[in-house]
Amino acid sequence: MRKRTFLASAVTTAALALGLATAPLPATAVPTAVATVAAASASVPQNLSPEVQQIVDALPALRERAAAVRANLGLESNAVQDALIEAIDPTQYDCSAANPPVVDAILPDTSAWTFEQRLAVLHVLLFNMALVDAAYLPQTGPFTYGAHGEFTNQANRTFRDLKGFWDIPSGDIQMVPAHGRSMLDAEVNYRVFTVVYGLNPAQSRVSADLVAKELNSAALGYGDLPVFTFNAYAASGGEDLGSYGTAPKRIALGDGVFDGFARVGLGDVAPQAILAHEFGHHIQFADDLMRTDVPGPEASRWAELMADAFSSYFLTHARGASMQWKRVQLFGQMFYQLGDCGFSAEGHHGTPNQRMGTALWAYGLADSARPQGHILPAMSFYQLFATQYPQLIAPDAAN
Repeated sequence: MRKRTFLASAVTTAALALGLATAPLPATAVPTAVATVAAASASVPQNLSPEVQQIVDALPALRERAAAVRANLGLESNAVQDALIEAIDPTQYDCSAANPPVVDAILPDTSAWTFEQRLAVLHVLLFNMALVDAAYLPQTGPFTYGAHGEFTNQANRTFRDLKGFWDIPSGDIQMVPAHGRSMLDAEVNYRVFTVVYGLNPAQSRVSADLVAKELNSAALGYGDLPVFTFNAYAASGGEDLGSYGTAPKRIALGDGVFDGFARVGLGDVAPQAILAHEFGHHIQFADDLMRTDVPGPEASRWAELMADAFSSYFLTHARGASMQWKRVQLFGQMFYQLGDCGFSAEGHHGTPNQRMGTALWAYGLADSARPQGHILPAMSFYQLFATQYPQLIAPDAAN
């Protein structure tokens, strides 16, 4: 297992994101309409309040700090976040076309946002605020999943089934939601900035208040715009969080990722596939299946494709989610949309074809199981994956 160090303290953690095109976007990866918004917002108003001016002045340092800590935590950004950051950041200009459907489905219209709202959203995306809070800091239930609780039963049932399906110790793995509306509470924001990112308390207070105030508006969905929580994380736990105690093993599920895939017709399958993928990372944590003998991008692709395989095997197995071929095609499409071509990026998750091919390979393994109800032990499944891996990433699978 790869451990990463908090820059904020001596805390260490291992966390893996769902992998929504984590590489920096090429020039053709952001809608043209977003480019127009970015150009229109390039100038900073002259009559800002002292508090907002303080944030503007601190923005370069905040960006650098956010990127450094996210990299150490393994909490990479994703295509949706990158696209919106490019749109709202006054220092960014170069944007253009062609995203996966799920990205286009949740990119909001930013044209009417005020400068202050753009700054607030920039904080949300740079610091992955709701997801980081859910993944690492104490949460209180009862928990619901989806912005309106519409995925709660689906998530709870799938989590229970996953624990019974895979042969790893799982009683101490927690599942928690990441609600965008949590950021309407300035104290939640403040603890993310100070505990996780180690920012100056005075600066953290100003930023925390700005986010809470500006998100509490119809234009920003009262915190629940899908783009704010369009991801999911698996955290290995065990870290010393100071006054917050020891971090638990956890899966954090963003409302936005469920809502986003529902918008493109995949709401029936995406929650199970996403949760099963994150549970796959916990199998990797438990059985020490990470690679440290290859460069970061390859280690990430190895881990993510393996989690895709664990997910697909569970989803299609007769004693798992028992999905039929048409539903297999749906989650194959979902994994395809989550692929990226950032071959040199530390968070590379595999190309679209590699992710879909891995999902369909694992489906075939489950479909051909003999006897039909036999569940492969996690380590036996891993050995089959490791043998198949060269074929899954072969050049004809990478296009």
